[in-house]
Amino acid sequence: MVRRLIGGVIFLSITLSAAVLMANREKPSLWQTYSFNGKDFGEAEMPGPAAVALRDGYLPAVASGNAPREDRLPNGTGGLALFCYIQSAGGKLKPQRGAIPMSGVVVKVVGKGFILAGRTDSAGYLILALPPGDYEVRIPNFSRKVRVGKGKNTLVAIRGGKRMVD
Repeated sequence: MVRRLIGGVIFLSITLSAAVLMANREKPSLWQTYSFNGKDFGEAEMPGPAAVALRDGYLPAVASGNAPREDRLPNGTGGLALFCYIQSAGGKLKPQRGAIPMSGVVVKVVGKGFILAGRTDSAGYLILALPPGDYEVRIPNFSRKVRVGKGKNTLVAIRGGKRMVD
């Protein structure tokens, strides 16, 4: 009888310990971090100065050392993470990659029947939730067409200037 009781206590203790370990185990992040290398975006191992975290259904977040805020997209909208930059390396003769974020740039987003305006943050990003549709993003002397999908995030870079280094 005592052996059964001790065996039951040991079994229960092991089961509870395993459950606690499973509950405390770090859950995989559903956020994907992307960084801009001067030409395009790619998945980033470590967030850099031009990195953004994306997760469908959530507002994009400029990446930092901390976990992104989990702000859900408003119903019926999609997210736009726009990165404005100046090319910092390369040119016609040397196709090197490099980018300097453009902070404080006024951005106009032109949609069907309306215009929004915003300003890029210190990392060169403008983060918006928009109704699904096609838009034209404008900064002084440059523009780009983008499409935003419902519940999805769109990641776009727009070059605001080019440093000629060749």
